[in-house]
Amino acid sequence: MADKVLALLGLCRKAGKLLGGYDVCVQAARQGEAKLLLAARDISDKTYKNMLFEAGRAGIPCARAEIPMEELGRACRLRAGVLAVTDEGFARALLDAHAKEAVKREGGICL
Repeated sequence: MADKVLALLGLCRKAGKLLGGYDVCVQAARQGEAKLLLAARDISDKTYKNMLFEAGRAGIPCARAEIPMEELGRACRLRAGVLAVTDEGFARALLDAHAKEAVKREGGICL
């Protein structure tokens, strides 16, 4: 299940359409560059709530992947628990990767 998400994130990074780190991602959302905010499974609930708030302000989706930060880091070669996708196509593909199995939680989506 997570393999497709990890593969898409790797492609996204190679295309230069992935940002990492909370501050960088929030800034991208505020400037209208981010199309999706993505959190690792093991970030704090407070950080995720803040991401949901920022995504809501920016009018973009926010998702919490059921993938730990370490695995995300290996896939995208970014050591960060918060990622921002800056390409609409990649954002849509990530959200659609497991749409049938997605579970709504706290205003976000579990991938």
